[in-house]
Amino acid sequence: MENPIVISPRVIERMKNMSNEEKHLILETFVSDEILHTERRHALTPIQELVYMMFRDAVMRESFRHRAASFAPAMIS
Repeated sequence: MENPIVISPRVIERMKNMSNEEKHLILETFVSDEILHTERRHALTPIQELVYMMFRDAVMRESFRHRAASFAPAMIS
């Protein structure tokens, strides 16, 4: 990944009701897919895949917001 990844408190809050095992599985999948670009070590169930996609979407949106906010002052100057 070429851009910063932002996992905000809002995203972490969404994970609070997951078990530690589920959190680990979702984060491991995210790292495999988005950072390392490697094959996943574990297959996700359809429900886990849905949860993962929502997590990934939230992280990508937060990362985009961070990137846009950090470039905005530079564009004004």
